[in-house]
Amino acid sequence: MKKFSILLITAIVLISCQSNKNYKITGTVTDSAYEGKNVYVQEMTANEMVAVDTAVITNGAFTFEGLADSTVLRFIALDETVNPQKPSRVLTVLEPGNIDIKFDSTITVTGSKLNNDYNTFRKEEEKISKEMRAVSQKYRELASAGLMTDSVDVELNEQFDKMSEDLSTKTADFIKTNIQNPLGKFLFMTSAEMFKPETQREILALTDDAYKAEANIQRIVKRLDNAEKVAIGQKFVDFTMKDTKGNDVSLSDYAGKGKVVLIDFWASWCGPCVAEMPNVVAAYNNYKNKGFEVVGVSLDKEEEKWLAGIKELQMTWPQMSDLLFWETPVVELYAFRGIPHTVLLDKDGTIIAKDLRGAELHNKLNELLGK
Repeated sequence: MKKFSILLITAIVLISCQSNKNYKITGTVTDSAYEGKNVYVQEMTANEMVAVDTAVITNGAFTFEGLADSTVLRFIALDETVNPQKPSRVLTVLEPGNIDIKFDSTITVTGSKLNNDYNTFRKEEEKISKEMRAVSQKYRELASAGLMTDSVDVELNEQFDKMSEDLSTKTADFIKTNIQNPLGKFLFMTSAEMFKPETQREILALTDDAYKAEANIQRIVKRLDNAEKVAIGQKFVDFTMKDTKGNDVSLSDYAGKGKVVLIDFWASWCGPCVAEMPNVVAAYNNYKNKGFEVVGVSLDKEEEKWLAGIKELQMTWPQMSDLLFWETPVVELYAFRGIPHTVLLDKDGTIIAKDLRGAELHNKLNELLGK
């Protein structure tokens, strides 16, 4: 009898422990086009998303159940072929408890604590992102209509920068709070580039050695090291590519030779680069006889389009490219993730400013070289 009681108690404890690790996902999909279609639990591997569980949407609903021995991240994804233009995948934390997912005009994930926290953060993130998109749209509309003035240019850029800084701060704070769990670690890995180097270092200092040793994090660390080498106040880092005639040409052929030099990373396929180029052309024409030089560094991959872009955009300054697209080593060397990206050097080759746009570029050149 005593032996039976011990076995029974042990079984009850095991069942209880197991139930404490259970999760249940209850999902709803308001768009009837998904009725009868599959919905997937996906795991992100190094190269692709892999479905690890599948359910069918019935009467606009679906469920998944399982054990969460540890907190893990998965994506819940609808059939993307139904509406390729509509968001159909959401990051979800699998942890014990009931998790509710709603695919509506927006996607919400609530129920467990970490999912609740992340859902609140995502709402704030989307609000700020929407405001940033509105400012960008207004800028484009005014520019295309020829109604942009210097004061409005500065005002809109200041608004955008303030929103961007706010988004960056909120994201960093959320990551710091969660850096010891898989969600915080994943978000840092995927969004590190939006933070200033000192913020990235601060977050990394909160992590363990195993996380720092991961390949993706090592790439971030390497980029941070490179960014510090090309920070404002540092001397330019030299590199060599081919000019438009196929000859080797180096940045040092122009930088540190007594002229103010703007390194302009661009590409013929880059819309924002094309939109900004008339401003660079105007600055070059105004200051080229006063000690100003531009060096174009293209991320093109097709020589014909590169050369055609130079001609069409009336870029009469030195150009170089290795036609390697984003695989060019200069991307890592100068630690940038988007173009146009510009780096301004003083006459001695010291980096004094980055990413000057519109009137900011002219004002800086006027400060350095006079009107």
